[in-house]
Amino acid sequence: MNKKVSLRKFSLIITTRCNLRCKLCCEYVPQHTPFPDMTLEECKSILNAFFSVIDHVEILHLTGGGEPFLNKNLPQLVDECMVFSDRFDRLMLFTNCTISPSSELLEALKKYQDKIILQVSSYNIMPERENAVFSLLEKTGANLKVVKYHGDAQSFDGWVDFGSWEDRHRTLDELNVIFNDCAITNNMKGNWRTRNGKTHWCPRSQRGTELGLLPDFKDDYVDLFDNSTREEKRLKFKRISESPFLQACGYCSGNYGTIDKGKRYRAAEQMETI
Repeated sequence: MNKKVSLRKFSLIITTRCNLRCKLCCEYVPQHTPFPDMTLEECKSILNAFFSVIDHVEILHLTGGGEPFLNKNLPQLVDECMVFSDRFDRLMLFTNCTISPSSELLEALKKYQDKIILQVSSYNIMPERENAVFSLLEKTGANLKVVKYHGDAQSFDGWVDFGSWEDRHRTLDELNVIFNDCAITNNMKGNWRTRNGKTHWCPRSQRGTELGLLPDFKDDYVDLFDNSTREEKRLKFKRISESPFLQACGYCSGNYGTIDKGKRYRAAEQMETI
């Protein structure tokens, strides 16, 4: 493949810890023991491996199966991403706006304000704290994208329930419909993500695999650290993006992207008092 390979989005999962306990957490964080936070060396290894295979990505995302601001190395991770600033259009971060950012993180946001998008999920769970954190973030000059997830008229009409992890035994046609109706496919054109180099098209596939809740469908992800060649990895990214479905689609409610408001729920309802 001599043609340049560009992806819409690539996410590094820098933490699986969270200070909230959301009932419909799509990462199932409250129910599972967190993995260790991503270190700077791990971040460097993943970025080097990724950009040795992929030429360009529109959005490079430092995300969490939890709250990214809990990773104390976040300012350094941002710096490391910027080593590859000519290979991506925007660096995206997100926060639930309940963890006060360190002075180092605020400086990084100021320094790279023209390159960063910071998505703020507004849950209104701790209003005073959220307002104080938002004020600090606003002063950095970074581009803030506020997503309203409280009260009426919630963004995307709220959250969806991805359901339990059993095999639904769907037909090939049913799997095809699930995959192609999904917002990951329709809107994001793939939400490639990794915590350990195994890079999946969607969160359901990645999270279920690392927790052992899904079989290890090796055809459904690209392992950046395996022994395959650069060309083989590039072809696998292409093949997965053009697949009619993923095996993980058989273990999902299939409601991500639904326009049925009856299958949307109020976001961030807590399992217990924080």
